[in-house]
Amino acid sequence: MNNHSPDEEDLVSELQALRPRRVTPALTARLAQELGEVPVPLSRPKNFRRVAAFTSAAALLVAGVYLVTGSPAVPEFELVRAEQSPTNLELLQPVRLEDGSYARPLRMHWDNTTHWEDRRTQAQFINYRPVDQVALLPLETY
Repeated sequence: MNNHSPDEEDLVSELQALRPRRVTPALTARLAQELGEVPVPLSRPKNFRRVAAFTSAAALLVAGVYLVTGSPAVPEFELVRAEQSPTNLELLQPVRLEDGSYARPLRMHWDNTTHWEDRRTQAQFINYRPVDQVALLPLETY
């Protein structure tokens, strides 16, 4: 059962027909310049793997230092846990762009954490990395 007036039905159908515009490279560059940041592609799994690879390399480096210095107890780090927190999304107020169109900034935040441990000595290596990204969602108005 539809409780909308004819005007509301027209508005609802128009809103449902809206499609976002593509974000142009010029807009992305301008946003990066204004925010003072380089935009990062929105691919959490790829970033998380990169963090895990970096952490593995750091653990190998620590083990290599122990080998070179002749330490009798070489740590044997094992990955205990790898976590990625749920993404926190925050929609900000719409902004008017240079070309006259509007976009809504979207701020995303999540944390990547890897926890390594040497089972013999209980030495721990915890790599915590917060990630903040901002993207623009184009808004269409007709």
